[in-house]
Amino acid sequence: MSQSSQSVSFDRVANQYDATRGYPPDVPERIAAGFIAAGGLARGADTLELGIGTGRIALPLLAQGVNVTGVDISPRMVEHLTANYDAQRRERPEAGWGELAVAMADMTALPFPANRFDAVVGVHILHLVPEWRRALDETFRVLRPGASLLLGQDRRENPELDAISDYWQDVVRELGYTPRRVGAKGYGEIVAELRARGLPIHEQVAVTWSEAETPRAALENITLRLWSLTWHVPDDLFAESARRLELWVNEHYGDTLDLPRPGAYSFTIATATKPEAGDTNASN
Repeated sequence: MSQSSQSVSFDRVANQYDATRGYPPDVPERIAAGFIAAGGLARGADTLELGIGTGRIALPLLAQGVNVTGVDISPRMVEHLTANYDAQRRERPEAGWGELAVAMADMTALPFPANRFDAVVGVHILHLVPEWRRALDETFRVLRPGASLLLGQDRRENPELDAISDYWQDVVRELGYTPRRVGAKGYGEIVAELRARGLPIHEQVAVTWSEAETPRAALENITLRLWSLTWHVPDDLFAESARRLELWVNEHYGDTLDLPRPGAYSFTIATATKPEAGDTNASN
């Protein structure tokens, strides 16, 4: 792992990660099936995941026989990954599990030879990497010709709960700080960059589902600083923003603070394929 890396580590929320970012039952398997179809992956395919974390994406792929090598800069997240992998293999010994390998490394300097992998998977990760374009360079370096970057993105439509985050961000701006992502601004900016490199992009909604969350949970995701967008806000300013947010949420939701609000969720996969050797129509 590069000592000078400015990429964001999730060590601080490793213990809460699975509880706050997990998917409902059967959704992880459907996401894995979407990646397998998009990448044309067979059992035994060698796949790299950028920011493997606790394995919410990797474990369902491994359970379907795909080999996954992960990179991450958070030792505590990887500790949870290995524990989750061991536990799930004990629970499902009949599955033809793929092989898991992990390298503690920043995705802007991948410790692998060129043309190594049959696919690279990245899910909601490049907003955490200041040098995210360099990470894309490294991604295409380690992909074999004709293999694909599979970029995944969660999307939620729940205006009632989104209002809580929107209000908090407005308060932070009023206090003189702009909440920011350290890397790519979002999925759209990454796709635009890939297109600017001359790479054709295929996008598809792989999975849709419904899920309910309470306003209290949405509030605590912010006040407990579980979301990475809160981490760069100065502590004193954050404390005041959290105080104002709690007042507003309690006034706005009142007795319904613990009433779940259903939302529509989707998971989109963008596929960008590395040109075959000799193809000069696209470049990194």
